[in-house]
Amino acid sequence: MSTRWNDIFQLPDAALAGGKRVPKTMLVSQAALTKHEQKTLDKMKRLEHFATATKATTRILPRVDEERDIQSVIFLRCEMAGTSQAVAEVAHLVHKCFPNPTVIMQDVGDKICVSVSLTRKSHAERGATVMEAVESTGLFDGKAPEWQPFLDAIAYPMLPQGDLYEYLRAMASDVMLSRAIDALGFYPQARAGDQKRILVLVNRYDVVRSEVRQLYEQRNGPNVTLNESAKLRMRIRKAENQQNAILDEIKELCNG
Repeated sequence: MSTRWNDIFQLPDAALAGGKRVPKTMLVSQAALTKHEQKTLDKMKRLEHFATATKATTRILPRVDEERDIQSVIFLRCEMAGTSQAVAEVAHLVHKCFPNPTVIMQDVGDKICVSVSLTRKSHAERGATVMEAVESTGLFDGKAPEWQPFLDAIAYPMLPQGDLYEYLRAMASDVMLSRAIDALGFYPQARAGDQKRILVLVNRYDVVRSEVRQLYEQRNGPNVTLNESAKLRMRIRKAENQQNAILDEIKELCNG
């Protein structure tokens, strides 16, 4: 794992954990993983405790209210066993293994991935937490110039520090925005008043992009008739036009 992750996150030295290995057996027992989930962990070569953000290590206050009890954020460094296809599956499973919100940094050859989980109190079980959302960049080249503004944005000094949830929520938003970089050719940044609109647009772009992929998979299916293929082609064209219109609106907001 060659990525110098704290050159990116710029966490205070007090938060760093020294890269202590997290045994897979601990994850299995802690989260009561199924046999299938245990096999998913085999796609991960090594997991390390990279850092812990708390009031004591970062001076960021905890968030304790009716919805959340966030006393710490755990940063984990994950070296994959060589396959890029299992990145999302492994990250989601590892996030699930921790009651705390977590940030996972994955190294896959010369590519990297950052994912962030947000947690809240369980409405069904007193004292328990549930994973509310996971945002992931997907794999990218950390040395690519179009990704540098995103990496700058998730640095500790650049994020709000009112409390740990505010800090993590802002990082998750940055991660969501990053998913439009490949399509746009740049990291979407806008004036403060347009930031919420861009987040809505990028979320909509994710939905439509997923729809386009599913339509292509259906059209390439082995049993699709010519008539069905023609109908799917029309739906694909309509969805791609929607996708392009969303990207144009994002570009307009960023240029503005």
